[in-house]
Amino acid sequence: MNKNIKFASAVVCIFGGLTALPASAAVVSSISGGIVHSMPAIDYFGGGPQVFGPGITWSSTNLSNQGGSVFGYTGGYGFAGNGYWDGGLGPMAGLNDSTDAYGVTDTMTFAFSSPVSAVGGFINYVPGSANPTVLAVYDSGMNLIESYSTNVFISSNTNDGLFVGFDIGVSNISYFTLTDNYVGITDLTTPVPEPETYAMLLAGLGLLGFMARRRKGATV
Repeated sequence: MNKNIKFASAVVCIFGGLTALPASAAVVSSISGGIVHSMPAIDYFGGGPQVFGPGITWSSTNLSNQGGSVFGYTGGYGFAGNGYWDGGLGPMAGLNDSTDAYGVTDTMTFAFSSPVSAVGGFINYVPGSANPTVLAVYDSGMNLIESYSTNVFISSNTNDGLFVGFDIGVSNISYFTLTDNYVGITDLTTPVPEPETYAMLLAGLGLLGFMARRRKGATV
């Protein structure tokens, strides 16, 4: 094989690997410099889908319990022992049921048309259930990357909760799920694309273009 072709193939493998490498995600309490994708204030009840932000689709398996899950909800929402959100945090999404209440374990999902390297949000849930509240991230093939389970008391204060997120380091997260116990979320956050990554990709493409022109000139 021509040396130039070999080198070009290596470059493609290296730069393609920036998004293809498998990895496990770290559970994080913030995403530094992240972009908050606010939900529209539409007070929707049901299972969706609802599309917002840069190609983000929300949906839920709870189609009917208590009217279904809520999206872009601006009213008050209770979490029993973990307090109450009065709408002051901005539009939220809430699962609106639990296994303990209805005997069915439901899930809300945020799907990303372009995979992200990290995702999270400010959450709350009803504590003390027989089953924990589970947050998880998956790749495009719905293979589990990482999950986080919680079933503890946070606070009985109004508008309290905690930020939970996942950081994988490469853009491989296509789905973010929240399961059980009236779990609610606002301030869905993803990272700003890193300029260094784009610069490396552009450099690789430029090198491939240069080599293609060089090879063409050599065969004339």
